[in-house]
Amino acid sequence: MDEIEKRGHPRRDAFVAVMVTPNGDLHSAEVIDVSEGGARVGLSSGWMPATGTRLRLFFRLDPGHELAIEGSVARVGVDHLGLQFAPAQEAQIRSLLSAIGRIA
Repeated sequence: MDEIEKRGHPRRDAFVAVMVTPNGDLHSAEVIDVSEGGARVGLSSGWMPATGTRLRLFFRLDPGHELAIEGSVARVGVDHLGLQFAPAQEAQIRSLLSAIGRIA
């Protein structure tokens, strides 16, 4: 039986390195996939944020071009986080998805 897709936006595979900064602490992480609504990010060793934690993702798209997107932890899995992007960032998210399309 096929699994029913419950996501509001299709996901794109992406292995883009990011920096996650909850409360000013920096953590290197890797985006596993991304959509218009959020991203799945691999957990950094020794760090387990709580659901609802607000954070900022810094995507290094090209040398000298960094993009910041605000979000919050929607769920915590065994080895990854489900992040929901904050509203009113459509332009940044479109830039990110476009850049990922060029990188892939």
